[in-house]
Amino acid sequence: MGVRVEMLRQLEVYEPTAVPQKGGLVRTEGAPYWIGAEGAGVEAIYRHFPLVVDPDGSLWRDAGRYLLGRLDGVAPVSHRTLESIAGDLAHFRRWLLEEEVDYLSAHRRPRLRPTYRYCAYLHDQIRESHIQPGTAKRRMSSVQGFYRWLERDGRKFEFPLWIENDASLRYSDSRGFLRSKAVKSTDLTRSFRSIKGSAEYGEYIQDGGKLRPLPKDEQVAVVEALQKIGNTEMLLSFLLALTTGARLQTVFTLRRSNFADEPRKNAVAYRIKVGRGTLVDTKYGKQMVILVPVWLYRKVQVYMRSPRCLSRVRDAFNNCETANDEYLFLTRTGRPYYLAQCDAFASEYRSPPRGNSVTQFIRQQLTPWLRKEGFGIDVRFHDLRATYGMNLLEESLNGRGFNLTNPAGDPEIFEILMRIRERMGHSSLATTERYLKYSRRGEYEQGVQVDYEGFLREIAGMEVL
Repeated sequence: MGVRVEMLRQLEVYEPTAVPQKGGLVRTEGAPYWIGAEGAGVEAIYRHFPLVVDPDGSLWRDAGRYLLGRLDGVAPVSHRTLESIAGDLAHFRRWLLEEEVDYLSAHRRPRLRPTYRYCAYLHDQIRESHIQPGTAKRRMSSVQGFYRWLERDGRKFEFPLWIENDASLRYSDSRGFLRSKAVKSTDLTRSFRSIKGSAEYGEYIQDGGKLRPLPKDEQVAVVEALQKIGNTEMLLSFLLALTTGARLQTVFTLRRSNFADEPRKNAVAYRIKVGRGTLVDTKYGKQMVILVPVWLYRKVQVYMRSPRCLSRVRDAFNNCETANDEYLFLTRTGRPYYLAQCDAFASEYRSPPRGNSVTQFIRQQLTPWLRKEGFGIDVRFHDLRATYGMNLLEESLNGRGFNLTNPAGDPEIFEILMRIRERMGHSSLATTERYLKYSRRGEYEQGVQVDYEGFLREIAGMEVL
């Protein structure tokens, strides 16, 4: 086995102290954390702590200590971020071992220093189309964070590992005004800037990654394929993403309780609160409301009463206090597709589900079916979010005679963008504006002469099993 990331199901973290404690405390040399013996008071319990493991089964000690250090702070790093950093460090470690590079050395010549050599390797990976520029930049940033910690920990490097400069980051605030803030920039991360910029004019939208909105014919093909495959959970989850813009982690942490009420008479959509303070996850725990069309809401209710669904609830791994608190979508074995951060049974999982079953379904069933029907397309679940955004934008602009060459001069367009931003939960208006730019480039031929939900409702008229 090569370098890998292993999850420690439960990590007990203790506050450092010089006062002897009942049961005794043992300090790991050089580490700012105490490992407590029985009887010591636990400061915090961190579930699914990632560790970078070498091919021989030993731990990469420096990486483990760095990840542990990321838990120490006023705002500790989130689980997903920590897992992402661990994955990036594992990739870096794999490259170090393959190339026989000492990560603690710094050669006099810059191009022979480990950071510059790894940066060059990432550029090669981009040119060979193995990774995207955004992935390369993220991995480089993770490695830089690791080296910054090494220096704070007392490691000395004879020569600098990168050239750092003060820079200004421009962004749009919550009201759409252009702002700037001071940041640190390095020559390593800046090297990916031009590559990323060139991708801005392709067939993708930058929205938490490169997303490709599906044209109308592809949307129809996907829904029809899901119907023919007969996986009701996938059909309903795809429809929820297409009609609400919800991310994978949100769709698959929805609970039965979210669909327990009866919609108001004549209502066209049902409001579901998600994010912090609920059982449903969102990116960074952001509180927001998703609007589920009533026709789809009722279809989900039918599914919840179906023998197929009830059998999965009976076999549920989590055994929630009430059936209403159970995940809306469960696998055949009664496990969630995506484990919510608040899940009380998190420590029971060796590796928490993160939507891998959904990705596997797309790769093994949906994509082959689409190819058989003549659609040579690669569908990712996250693309459904971009599709929703474009559906909503195109419907809002349809036939209203807006001057899209100068959107800043039209207050109505600004209102439309703010509404779309709220529906999609964008932190920055600049992200929402990318949908408008994409529309103006003419890459998206949606056929908006019909209501953006109408054709989905028509083709999704199958009975729920």
